[in-house]
Amino acid sequence: MKDNHNKNFKLIRELSDLMTKEKISSLDYKVSDLQLKINKYETNNIKIEKEQFEDDDKLLNKKNNNNSEKIEYTSDHPGSIKSPMVGTAYSSPEPGKSPFIKIGDQVTKGQPLVIIEAMKVMNTINAEKKGKVVFIGFEDGQPVEFDQLLVIIE
Repeated sequence: MKDNHNKNFKLIRELSDLMTKEKISSLDYKVSDLQLKINKYETNNIKIEKEQFEDDDKLLNKKNNNNSEKIEYTSDHPGSIKSPMVGTAYSSPEPGKSPFIKIGDQVTKGQPLVIIEAMKVMNTINAEKKGKVVFIGFEDGQPVEFDQLLVIIE
């Protein structure tokens, strides 16, 4: 059983490396009882389109004029928090519970932001400083890579 686990882990690593080399963003793989789905996301440059509307009139004007503010976040942002490991990211302490954070939340130093499961161990990633959450770079249950941009706090 353990030998099979090691083979599967090696296969996952090889597929992940191939995806990086060939710049493939998504892969579905199925062989007998092994089913694998890998999604990779670019971590160096993440663009977000953000539209802010004060009332319905401004909403209509902005949609008609197509004025949207583009914000570009990079992993070298001073408030960036990156994944210290490869694993699966979870946004809440347990399924069905409220997420640790949402965009716009004020957080305090040491507050839990995300849990990363790696090798069946749950690792809590905490805020390194207090501030406002302006970016969340993962979805609940999503695989994350080492050094992937997870959160930005300003």
